Amino acid sequence: MSAEAVTHPYDWSKESTEEGDEIYTLSWRVNTTSLTDGPDVAWTAAGLPYPGASLNVGGTTNPWAFFQGKGSAKLQKQDANRKLWNLTTVFSTKPIKRCSASRVDDPLLEPPNVKGSFSQVMEEALADKDGNPIQNTVKQRYTGSIVQTPKSRPVVELEMNVAWINLAWLAEYADTVNSNVQWGQAVRTIKCTVGPWERVLYGSCYYYFVVRFTFELKTDKWDLHLPNIASRERVLDSDPWEYKSYKLADEENSKGFVDATSGYATATANFLDFRVLKEKDFSTVGWPASLI
Repeated sequence: MSAEAVTHPYDWSKESTEEGDEIYTLSWRVNTTSLTDGPDVAWTAAGLPYPGASLNVGGTTNPWAFFQGKGSAKLQKQDANRKLWNLTTVFSTKPIKRCSASRVDDPLLEPPNVKGSFSQVMEEALADKDGNPIQNTVKQRYTGSIVQTPKSRPVVELEMNVAWINLAWLAEYADTVNSNVQWGQAVRTIKCTVGPWERVLYGSCYYYFVVRFTFELKTDKWDLHLPNIASRERVLDSDPWEYKSYKLADEENSKGFVDATSGYATATANFLDFRVLKEKDFSTVGWPASLI
């Protein structure tokens, strides 16, 4: 119950697609030594390409054409003590969606599927590129749609197979930010959103779950970044602090920037940061340590 080694294909062909991909189909003759041998035994013959191998046969090489496991085995002849099989192996330069270095039969061993995109949101600009407040000549801030600008954020979408679903665990990670450096990005710059999940039937009656996560990058952190403006300011030299209404020219109850340290009105834009989203250690979950 074994397969005899092969040294070279007896036939092969090449196809070029409109997209520029190159596909090589190689045909092999394999003898097996038992009448009970099936095609799986034929595939064990030494000399056949292994999944993930690049094309290097008969003086022809293509380092970008890989054997991705696609092929066929067909019985051609049978005599008293052996079987002759025709096997085909397909090498292709077309990109694939999963690893082909080895065969993966268990869906739980599949590597996560990773893809990316960008989201675009409209944000109200609080200051210009140099940090100066966006305001008119009498120091009144512009607000609303007139100062809204588009901002694009990188998005990573991750899909992975798991054996079970723990709703409490999913809820724990929903709308959290990274507590450590993740994918080369600083703390609190990546927000996790738990996406849809589904139960999938595999085999005769075996279930696993496909869970999707979305990660959105905000380089200036997922914190509330609010202008330090108020309708009152500190009374000069008061200690403890006392306050008086902020007055701009003849306009009562106006608002303006106040200094975060002294409490006095200031023409300099300054902001207060508030951490609202909770932090979680993304490195302990099983998500890829690198996107490369």
